[in-house]
Amino acid sequence: MSKPKHVLNLEFSKKMLILFSVLSIILVIVCIVGTIVGWDITALAILAGTSLVADGTWGGFYLWKSKNENRAKYAQKFLNLFAEKYGVDAAIRIAEVVLKD
Repeated sequence: MSKPKHVLNLEFSKKMLILFSVLSIILVIVCIVGTIVGWDITALAILAGTSLVADGTWGGFYLWKSKNENRAKYAQKFLNLFAEKYGVDAAIRIAEVVLKD
C-alpha cells in the first residue's frame, strides 16, 4: 500500500516562511484594529514592524536556497544529458558554467 500524500508535506524553510508571513499579517491586523478601537499598541506596532523585517530575511534566505537547489538539479540534468551525447569532459564543463555564480 502506498502512503497517502499530505498537503502540508513541505520542506522546513517553506513552512517557516509561511509561518512568519501569517504571523506578520495577524500582527498588522491586530495593530489596525487596535488603532481603530483606541488601544495603546505602541509595543505591538514595533513588534509588527520587526516581524515584517524577519519576513524579508526569511524570504531572501528561501530564494537563495531555492536558487542553489535548482542550479544543482539542472547541472545534474545537463551532466546526464550531455555526457551521453558529447562525452563526460564536455558535460563537466557545461555543469561548471551552470553552477558558476
